[in-house]
Amino acid sequence: YKEQQKEIKNVQNAIKELRDWAARVDNNKFFKRAASLQKKLDKMKSSDTESNKFYRTRGQYVRTEKPKFERKNMKLNFKDGERSGNETIKAEGLSKSFDDKVILRDVDLLIHFGERAALIGPNGSGKTTFLKMLLDEEKPDSGVVELGANVMAAYLPQKITFKNEEFTVLECFREDISILEGQAREYLSKFMFYGNSVFKKVKHLSGGERIRLKLGKLLYEDVNLLILDEPTNHLDIDSIENFEEALEDFKGTIFFISHDRYFINKTSERVIAIEDNGFKSYPGNYDYYKNVKEQLKLQEIKEPVIKQEKVKKPKMVDEDKQREVEKAKVERIIEVLENEIKDIDVAMTDDNLDYENLNKLYCKKEELSSKRDEAMELWVSLN
Repeated sequence: YKEQQKEIKNVQNAIKELRDWAARVDNNKFFKRAASLQKKLDKMKSSDTESNKFYRTRGQYVRTEKPKFERKNMKLNFKDGERSGNETIKAEGLSKSFDDKVILRDVDLLIHFGERAALIGPNGSGKTTFLKMLLDEEKPDSGVVELGANVMAAYLPQKITFKNEEFTVLECFREDISILEGQAREYLSKFMFYGNSVFKKVKHLSGGERIRLKLGKLLYEDVNLLILDEPTNHLDIDSIENFEEALEDFKGTIFFISHDRYFINKTSERVIAIEDNGFKSYPGNYDYYKNVKEQLKLQEIKEPVIKQEKVKKPKMVDEDKQREVEKAKVERIIEVLENEIKDIDVAMTDDNLDYENLNKLYCKKEELSSKRDEAMELWVSLN
């Protein structure tokens, strides 16, 4: 049932985006494809088969009835910890290398109380290394990084480990706290550990179960700083949504690493990107960060023109002739971009294209369209 609900939700999102794209580019093929998907959903029906087993076959959706005793999703809430000082995380002159590879060079960073900041960068750029130095698990070559006054931090690592893998879920949870078994089991049920599942050994837990147990242990304590390393890994869609909702109510500071742009958009108010072995701060979510980066890339179209004009003017080159040369260059750029956009339009009308690849094509088209618009503005300025 849950798997089918996820599929239904994905199809509904695809229909919505197809209609949006169709309206933007005035392409009737997108409307037709959206209508085709909508018909499949409209034909969904209940089944009375003896086995009560339902499925999707030959493009026909068959609705699965919701189980009467379906488990509830995670119900997360945070305790209100004592407020920390204004400076929650502070780094000054921080440098770190491994052998001959420089990871971070002379880095400064300040995270204030209440901020929600995402640290992003390519694999191997130093994100997890920075967290380890912050938590005193790794020593910097120079400089300092430290937590501020009265900071009570909870750390959710990318790889979840526990002190004793032979413990049961219940034993692991009660290991460092004083709580009655009944109260512990009631609390663990919020993290989808029901009935006898609390007696399952930690070593036998799945990736998602390990994260849920770790979250349960962390959220039971009073904290005012959450440090998260790829927190959505191994969580299902419903759990991610519940986690995001819980974070909205958290009154402290959140500092996290993630490759999940949807999670970054929902959670962050500031993006810190690792660039050239340093930190660059962007005051917004992931969409804001991407927009700024795209604008910088588009400047590369303008800069060669500007540089050539500055060099050639002292040589008294005919300005009209020079302008025509630059216009021709920009026209070629526009032509190439428009051809690429047309190719994507054709690819997006393929009925066999799945939602994930369709979304990738759409994002690529948005990127190319933005570049084309900038090039056209430059062309107009040259006239």
